[in-house]
Amino acid sequence: DIVSAMWANEEDGGVQMLGCVAITSLAKKYQSDQQMLRTIAMSAVNTIVNAMKNHPNEPAVQEKGCAALNLLAPADNYREVSFAASGAVASIVAAMQAHVSDAIVQQEACSALRNILKYGGSDRATVIASVSGFTAIQNALFSHPGVQRVQEEGSCLNEALKAFPDAYLPEQMKR
Repeated sequence: DIVSAMWANEEDGGVQMLGCVAITSLAKKYQSDQQMLRTIAMSAVNTIVNAMKNHPNEPAVQEKGCAALNLLAPADNYREVSFAASGAVASIVAAMQAHVSDAIVQQEACSALRNILKYGGSDRATVIASVSGFTAIQNALFSHPGVQRVQEEGSCLNEALKAFPDAYLPEQMKR
């Protein structure tokens, strides 16, 4: 299966990127089937995070990893699935920091963080802030002023973060 192939070929960035694409396709296929999406997420989230951590300098792995995590976000907090404990949030922010000049990575990362926030609430807002997510979002917005999708996703993410007054956010975020 996909996850087994990704673990067996951890060092191969191409396999990791294609694995993330395959997981994204599966997640799209089962988007309306919560039980199946959760089943996929139980093995896929840690695998995607591993791929992103092992290939930090490969924008294609980061982009496809963010896209897959975005679609798996509804499964956050289901049984063993945790986008905070798995390092998914931190990996997404790390991708943003490592690939500031890549608009597609920035857009996919902002979209993924926004969806994780949607399902994870104030706890995830605090996690995003704790891993320097606010700075990464600002860098994305300032680095891509003419890229509409980055501006839309980044601005929506900023607003979504501010919607959680009980989250521990940096002071400049609360303004």
